[in-house]
Amino acid sequence: MAKQIRLMVADSKLGKRIHEEQAASPFSLIIPKDDSEAALVAAAPEADAILCYQMPIPASVIRAAPSLKFIQKHGLNTRIIDVAAATERKVRVATMPLLRNVSVAEHALALMLACARKIIPGHMAITQAVYKKMGLTPVVMNERNYKANWPGIKGLKELSEATVGIVGMGDIGKEIAKRCRVFGMNILYHQRTPHPAALEAELGIRYLPLNELLSASDYVVLVVPHTPETEGMIGAKELALIKPDAALINVGRGALIDEEALIAALQSKPSFMAGLDVYRTEPVPDMSPLLQLPNVVLLPHTGGGSYRSREVDLPASLKNIQRFFAGEKLEGIVNP
Repeated sequence: MAKQIRLMVADSKLGKRIHEEQAASPFSLIIPKDDSEAALVAAAPEADAILCYQMPIPASVIRAAPSLKFIQKHGLNTRIIDVAAATERKVRVATMPLLRNVSVAEHALALMLACARKIIPGHMAITQAVYKKMGLTPVVMNERNYKANWPGIKGLKELSEATVGIVGMGDIGKEIAKRCRVFGMNILYHQRTPHPAALEAELGIRYLPLNELLSASDYVVLVVPHTPETEGMIGAKELALIKPDAALINVGRGALIDEEALIAALQSKPSFMAGLDVYRTEPVPDMSPLLQLPNVVLLPHTGGGSYRSREVDLPASLKNIQRFFAGEKLEGIVNP
């Protein structure tokens, strides 16, 4: 029987999942007592490998692990890992693209398209048979005789050549940017630290301070985590900077937006739209004014991936760790 790989899982939630789903695995799990640097340092000395998702792996953790040979990032963004310290210790670092990130990116594009093409008003015009109130009579159409936009829906747009501002250019933001580029959009982004120029050129993105991004964008997409710094980052002041006919898309967390200020903006600017998958309170209370607004697209926090992503993502990261210790070809090596 092959020796078990002593795997430290830095994120407690991820460790719990592996413990529950990987009972017959080749790993001997090491799970820190809590999500703190001190707990990681205390647990690191026994680790052959580290798997991390959102928990940072600083030099202090790497240097506390004399047996460490491999760090697997669950995802693509290695900014939370001290790669230089790992390289100094001859510890290989690898990344893994996640289907979950693709799911959220597709969800963001779906909300953008729903706002641009007025999908909800179009659906409701048909299901509520508004033609009766308009005095229209259904007649058979053909190639030359047709009734385009018979409900008279206004404000239809294309994503092509529009400007999207992505707030948060991490793993998910990059996936959104790739898809926006295919649609022929101009892509701006904002985050605490700009990316290197080479990566900006590769993705076709341009950094702007937040206020400038809000003013310049036709679609503002929020995909940052909820932290004390980001809570309420889009309030009345920021909403006033957004174009009156733009759309605000939130696939991050509900508390990024001051919901009362958003409702006021939507009520005062009928051409302004919001595509929301996340909210301050979930489920959305039945008395929320959001439910009565015609210029919103509301989804019940379904952007976080499919059952397929759950079945694919974690096993792929674990398999890459196994490949390393088996001397096989690896995916996503950062420091070859």
